[in-house]
Parts: sequence; structure tokens; C-alpha cells
Amino acid sequence: MLDEAGLSNAALARAVVHAGAEEGIHLGTSTSSVRRMLAGAQPRWPVPRLVATVLSRHLHREISVATCGFVDQLPVADDRHDALQSAGTVDETVRTVVELSERDMDRRKFLLGSAFSAAAFSEPALAALTTPPAQSTARVGGQRIGMADVEILQQNLTHLRHLDHRYGAGRVREQVVQLVHREAGKVLHGSYSQKTGTALLGAVAQASWLAGSMSADIGRHALAQRYYIQTLNLAMQAGDRAYAANVLSHMSRLTVQIGHSATAEHHRARHARHAIALARAGRGVARDSATPVLSALLHAVEARGLALLGDAHSTRTTVLKAERHFHRAGGDEPGWLSFYTDAELAADLGRCLRDAGELQEGTRLIQQALDSYEPWRARSRCFVQTDLATAHLIGGDFEQAAAFGRDAVRSTRQVHSLRARERLRTLQRQIRPLRSASRPLADLDHRVTGLLAPHRRSRTEDTIA
Repeated sequence: MLDEAGLSNAALARAVVHAGAEEGIHLGTSTSSVRRMLAGAQPRWPVPRLVATVLSRHLHREISVATCGFVDQLPVADDRHDALQSAGTVDETVRTVVELSERDMDRRKFLLGSAFSAAAFSEPALAALTTPPAQSTARVGGQRIGMADVEILQQNLTHLRHLDHRYGAGRVREQVVQLVHREAGKVLHGSYSQKTGTALLGAVAQASWLAGSMSADIGRHALAQRYYIQTLNLAMQAGDRAYAANVLSHMSRLTVQIGHSATAEHHRARHARHAIALARAGRGVARDSATPVLSALLHAVEARGLALLGDAHSTRTTVLKAERHFHRAGGDEPGWLSFYTDAELAADLGRCLRDAGELQEGTRLIQQALDSYEPWRARSRCFVQTDLATAHLIGGDFEQAAAFGRDAVRSTRQVHSLRARERLRTLQRQIRPLRSASRPLADLDHRVTGLLAPHRRSRTEDTIA
């Protein structure tokens, strides 16, 4: 890194002494000190932190203490890496994203043992409702960044999002996390105008959201939660209320997903209430910037929460509101919302109605979603095929349930998505008591077991490792 930065040992020593003086710290770092560092010596704190600061300034990207080869002795009380808080400035938020993505890259099991907490979304949601956007996003310093650079990033994100839908997050998540780390570092160390800075911050927010969404897809819910919280912070500081509302909708969706897997009724109800509140907070944050499709999305995820809560009347009412908003849609919608098509809406509303007791109408909408999905939405097809198998199982049509279940197994083999496999695992638990009465269901049970067995061994090996 010294070579890349064009720094001699003496130049690094002088820069470290100067950086320390800026903080009121007197240091005696010399050329000999740097030679000892390069030979593997561990300098006294805070020299490692100041070396990382100097290299970050010269390389125009975030360099950590660990990347320099030093032991990070930052006190636990000052460790911001839980990433569950809302920072007060743009720099603090972006630095948190840089640190979060770096830990994600460097530690294969980062936060693997941490639990998802729906309540942790409350503070950032409240902050989004009450905190004004940053006054300035311009910066003068390092490498010049223009709108063309932002457009390249946005196109790259569109491509990665398509790959995610087609192949599942397990195949492309590492690329996205690396992208988040690199581009967030540019925000800290680049030079750009107010207009470009706002657009860049918004694009990095979209990258951070994608990292969170992919983390959820591979079952890393605590990690996804942290990315979502920081994405919300970035969107608000960029002044993009519509995108912030979209992030709140995904917080709500993730909370519903976790709630469905809860075994205790009071846990499901608690997650449902949190999910409903997050969706409504999204409408409060969006205010006048809510487009018809965004309004439909927010009402649809609220309906998912209401259905999980067991409030059938409110679920139906909110489903109708979502449909009315979507039918008002024109062509003036943000590009990042293009994923929420009529097929996605039908899948959401179909699940709501199914859970609210309207099995026939719910099944019709889910089938409509399956018929409407573009070929590249392979993972979404897995989801609705499993949904249709469940719906026909509830309706007593075991042959149709088995047929859709077989389709779901074939589709899931093509995507690297823990969510798709977990849905099949849930379906399998439902068919187990019925397999002795139905040969097609017994065959489906065998197929699901064959699909899940290698994945189960892999997860066990990871745990042992």
C-alpha cells in the first residue's frame, strides 16, 4: 500500500506524526519505526489507527487497521460495527457502511450467531420520520467523481439484481458486498458536486440495500437487518424519501418472513405488529413523493403484516387499497421500483388473501403471478410454485399440490437461495402427515428430501468448522 500511495518510509512517518498532531497527540514515529512496522512489529496504539488514516487519505479509499496488518485495539465501547444505530452525519453513516461491508468480506461467519430483532428497526424508522436530510453532499478532496461514474454504478446494480433473481444470492452476494465497500469508500474520499454527491449517495444506498436483500436470501437475517438500517440512513441523508420508504417496506417484508417461521403465536403477533408499523412508517416518510406503485407496495406489505396478525377484515381492506393505487400507475416511476410488477403485486396479495382465509381468490392471484413472471425471475417462480403447492394441499387436491411441488423442486435446484429451500422445508412438514394416503405426496416428500439433504450436510459442516 505504501508503494501504491507513492509514499516513502520517511513520508509515511511524517504524515503519521502530522495526523497525530491534528488530534493533539505527540508522536515520535520515524523512518526506523516504519521499517519495524514493515518487518512485522506492532506499534503502540494509536499509531496503527493513524497509519490507516494516512493511507486512506492517499489511496482515496477506506483502509482499516487490520488491512494494514495491525491488531485493532479500538475499545469495545467505541466499536460502531453493530450497525444498528442511526448516525448523525453523512460521513458517519458511510463510514459505518464501509466498516460493515469490510467485516462482511473478511469474516465468513460475521454475525452468523446473532439474532434478528424486529425491535431494532424502531429507532431508525423513528429517525427517518423526524430527521431532516443532510444539508450538503458535496465534497472536495480526492479523485474526481462525475455523473457518468454514478450511472455506471447504477447499471452495474441493475445487472447484479437480475443475476440475483435468476441465480439466487448465494452466487453473486460476494460481488455486491465488494461493490458496496469500494463505492462507499469513494463517497468518503472522492471529490464531487452537490448534485453528483446526492446521486452517488443514493446509488450507494441501492447497493447497500442489495447486499441486505441478498443476505436475507442466504438466511443471514441479522446481517441483512444491519444493511437495511444503514441503507435507510443513506437514503434519508440523500434526501430521497421515496427510496427510504421503499427500504422500510423491505424491513417490513423481512419482519413478516421471520414472523411466519416463529413457532409461538405471541412471537408471530409481535412480528406482525412491527411489520405493520414499518409499512405505515414508510407511508409517513414518503409523504408527497409516494408514486402509485410505491403506495401499492407499502399497502401490500402492510396487508402481509395484517394477515400474519390474523386480522382478516383489515387485510382485505388494505389489499383493495393496494390494487387501487397500482391501477393508477403511469410511466413516472423511479427505475429502482421497476422490479415491483403486476406479477409481484399479485403474489403479495395472493398470499395475503390465502392467509386471510380466501383460499380460492388467493390461489388465483398466485397462479396469475406465476403465469406473468419473466423467465429471468427464477427465484420468484420457486416461491410461487411452492405457494401454489401449499394452497392446493390446503384445498385437498393432493395431485395438483404434488405437481406444483415437483416444479418447485426443479426450479430450486437452479438457484442458490436458502429462502427457496426453507419454503420447501415448510411444505415438506405439511405433507409429511398426508404422504401415507397419497403416492404423489410421498414421491414429493422423497424429492424434497433429496434436494435438502446435501444442503443440510453443508450447513452442518459449516457449524462444525
